[in-house]
Amino acid sequence: MRDISERVSYLQGLSEGLNVSDNSPQGKVIAGILGVLEDVTNSLTDLRTDVEDLKDYIECIDDDLTDLEEQIDDEDRIELDCPDCGERVYFSADVLDDDDMVEVICPSCNAVVYVNDGSFDFEPAFIEEDYDYDGDEEEITEH
Repeated sequence: MRDISERVSYLQGLSEGLNVSDNSPQGKVIAGILGVLEDVTNSLTDLRTDVEDLKDYIECIDDDLTDLEEQIDDEDRIELDCPDCGERVYFSADVLDDDDMVEVICPSCNAVVYVNDGSFDFEPAFIEEDYDYDGDEEEITEH
């Protein structure tokens, strides 16, 4: 960019050195062309500055995204397929231990994929009064 700015400045200096009158048709054309060249140079300089700022911003976002991916990789995750649309849904395993009721919603179709209300408990539960236990594990009978 510096090269273009220097060349436009050089041409402006040459124009002034020629003593071309701004009132003559040739002078008006030359002054107009040099004015446009100066505007284009200024716009290119501004664009270059904006592009450099965007590069810096994108690098920061990329770094933040890398940090976030590392955090996610370190967490225990649960993967389920949505029963409605088949989309794979990921959520933190901490949801299983949450005391409050939490619903996991599919981001594609908004269907409920998981609810931690106890309906997904995998441990068998039985009421002791419904069974006689003789002390022998094989002899449990239902009333």
